[in-house]
Parts: sequence; structure tokens; C-alpha cells
Amino acid sequence: MNQELLKKESRKWVQEGIITEEQKDKILGLYPKRNGRVLLLLFASLFIGLGFLTFIASNWSLIPDLAKMTIILFFMLGFYLIGEHVYRNRTETVGICLIIIGLFVFGAGIFLTGQLYNYMYFAATPFVIWSVAGFCLFAIYQRAPLFAVAIFITTVGQLYSAAVYSSFNYWLFLLLVFAFGHFTYHHARYLYSYLFVTSFMIQSLVFTFLERFEYIWFVCFMLVIYFLSRVANEQSIKIPFYRIGVLSMFVWNIFHIFILNGTYFLSWEMEYNFVFLVVWFVLFGLILVEKIWRKSYEQLTEVVLFLPIFYFPFGDMIAMLALFIFSLGLLLNGYQVVDTKRIYHGTFAFLISTFIAYVQLAWAFLNKSLFFFIGGILLFTLSYLLERKRRQMKSENKEETTR
Repeated sequence: MNQELLKKESRKWVQEGIITEEQKDKILGLYPKRNGRVLLLLFASLFIGLGFLTFIASNWSLIPDLAKMTIILFFMLGFYLIGEHVYRNRTETVGICLIIIGLFVFGAGIFLTGQLYNYMYFAATPFVIWSVAGFCLFAIYQRAPLFAVAIFITTVGQLYSAAVYSSFNYWLFLLLVFAFGHFTYHHARYLYSYLFVTSFMIQSLVFTFLERFEYIWFVCFMLVIYFLSRVANEQSIKIPFYRIGVLSMFVWNIFHIFILNGTYFLSWEMEYNFVFLVVWFVLFGLILVEKIWRKSYEQLTEVVLFLPIFYFPFGDMIAMLALFIFSLGLLLNGYQVVDTKRIYHGTFAFLISTFIAYVQLAWAFLNKSLFFFIGGILLFTLSYLLERKRRQMKSENKEETTR
């Protein structure tokens, strides 16, 4: 059944008192959306928008100034107005895609107008304006494709600021945290949470790598994400925040295994160390208190990923040990609570940790052929042992259910 038509008709039924709002939601829930069509339309709108941008940019010098402004305003307003009409009277999905094309034309217009009047930007200001416009459109229509496109523009703008101007744009970061964060919290949808926390992680990386002394602060950013995953009430917020926070720190520790060589990797003045350590101790302590208060002792192994290993001598060994502790903790907890997903994730993390440790310790000492042979045999052996344990646990569960 046509989802858009059903939405429009059900609204009329509610207005006429035939059904209630709750009954309308239940009826719509019986007919799930066809996400494939939405994705095709979304990509179509993105390609059309990018096509317009590249076409105008490549032929910009051949067009008179007045015609340039006319083209930008005509197409921008045209896509907005047609999109609004289609959204209100026909198909919401197609209308949103037309509005997205208008948003891309607006972004192209910002850059091309600056070029027209020889205006030099010294910051990612065009992306700030573009992101605000995208957010405002999302606030008006509150549809997921607009949220995705707006947060994508915000993230790309931060990367652009770092690549071109070697600076972190605080306006884009504040827009992400307060504007997009507000809707992420209040709407509590998986898509919004994943997009928000992924953008937050990327912008945190940009912030921490632009200045040398700020590098250490990425751990604190991820501690905030992990802490929010612990205290959030909605599963649609808890799960994305937890996964992105833990995965980021898992990769972070792998990164440190290869760049640390048994000595202090970083050395700054004491005031930077002191401020960081105070913030880290507060965040780390809050997480420990929360886990102990909830009696989540089996999850204490996760916090080893958030240790400031760059301050310790032989930090590569500590990072390697942290990966093993986390992996084994996740694996054993999965077996304990009979959670298949945790078992699979723990198994994968343990295999990755073993492979990383093997590469780090054996690459310089073994013949390269022997290195690969032994590594393959080791991974096969580990895979066999873990699979045998999984089957043993599965058979034990079957026996318990049949009793």
C-alpha cells in the first residue's frame, strides 16, 4: 500500500473523529515504509544537486553577472516552491528530495556569489551558513533525509575548515552539539543518534589533531559519549553512543600500538597535563561510580580502552593489554548472559587483538613466509576453539530448555 497516501488519508480520519491519533499510528505501523525507494530518491536528489553545482561552476565565467544571480535565485526558489507544493499535496518523499536539491543550489550559490564579487573567505563561513539553512529546513519539515543531509554538510564543513584553513570551526561544532543534539535527544531515533555521534566523533578528531597539545583530549570526548550511553534512557540513544564510543577507542588503541615505542609519545608543559588529568579523572570516576552503583561489574573491562596510555612508558604494551582485556571481558560476558551478539563481537575483537599483537611482536623477528604461516595457523586455532565453545554453550542451552 502507498505509505504517503495512507498518511494523508489517516490524518483526515483523525480530524473527522473516525479514529484516534494512537489508532492512526498503529495502522501506519502495519504498513512499513519502503526504504529502497526513499534511498533511490535521496541519491537522485544528491546527484542532481551536485550536477547543478558542477555544471554552473564549470561554465561560470561564460555567464554574465546578472544572469548568474538570476540562475541561482530562480533554481533555488523553484526547487523550494515546487518541493513544498509536492510535499503538501502529493508525495512527501519526492517533495523532500526536491527541497534537498534546492538546499544544494543554495550552497552552490554561496560559493559562486563569493567568487562573483571576489570575496575571500578566511574561515568555513559558507558552510556555517549552509549548515544553518539545512538545519532550519529540517526543523520545519522534521524528516530524516533533511537531517542526514544537514549533518553531512556540517561535518564536511568542519573537514573543509581543517584542510583549507587549518582551523577548527567552533560555530559548526556548536551547531552540531546544541541544534542537532537537541533533536537527537528529543526524537530518540537510531538514525539521528548514529549520524550525530559519528559527526561528533569526526569533529572531535579534527579538534584534537589540529593542535599538538589538544591531541590527548580525544579520550575525554569519547568518555563523554560513553557516559551519555550509560545514563540515557532511550535504547535508540544508548546503543549508537555506546557502539561508536567503544569502537572509536578500540581503533584509537590500535593506532597507539603502532606509534608508541616504549617511551612517552607526548611531552607538554605541566599545565596542559594537569587540566587534562583533572577532566579525565572526573569523567572516568563518574563512569566507575555509575557502573558500581548499577552493579554492572561485568562491564568494568570496557573502561580500560579509555586509559590515557600515551602518558605511560611502554604504552604500546599497555594498549595491547587493554585490547585483550576488553575483548575477553566482552566475550566472557556474552557467554555468561548468553548473548549471541556480544559473543560474536567479543570473538571478532579478540581475533583482531591477537592479530595486532602478533604483527607487532613477530614481524621484526620472523622470516616473512614463516610469519604468515604461523599467523594463519594461530588464527585458525583460535577460531576453532571459540567455535567449539560456542557450540558447547548452544547445546547446553538446548538441554536446559528441554528439561
